[in-house]
Amino acid sequence: MQRPPTVRAWDAIERGLLGLLAAAMVALGMVQIVFRSLFHTGLAWIEPLLGVLLLWTTLAGALAATGQVRHISVDLLSHLLPPRAREVLRVPLDLFAALVCAGLAHAGGKFVALQRATETSRLLGLPTWAYSVAIPVAFGLMALRFALHAVDSARRARRGGTPPR
Repeated sequence: MQRPPTVRAWDAIERGLLGLLAAAMVALGMVQIVFRSLFHTGLAWIEPLLGVLLLWTTLAGALAATGQVRHISVDLLSHLLPPRAREVLRVPLDLFAALVCAGLAHAGGKFVALQRATETSRLLGLPTWAYSVAIPVAFGLMALRFALHAVDSARRARRGGTPPR
């Protein structure tokens, strides 16, 4: 089944972001190795930034997996069901996943607000709480993706189901 152009564009942006983040992590790691090997010192800001980039890469990867329906799931029955029943079952499961992700986005927002209220440290000129904004944003986008999956599954169920995604 052909994906709509907006979904393909969203997927391309996610893949580009993942590639950029991975390249940045590799480049920064190499810079740190060179500095330590040649100059017997390192740049103090690289390790904290690598930690932030790891968080962002993980969240972007989870978001991309969700969008392509390649996320981790516990599935004991759907392969035994006919296509229409499989799609009907996916609707409440995707809605539940959307609610869980929305809850995590809300909790992530509260976490960022708490960090903002109590933290005074900075990394590369930005307050360190600003780097944590990726948490509520990623989970919010995952909630949206799961909600869209639920809508797609409901449409397929009405049409009689389709082969598994």
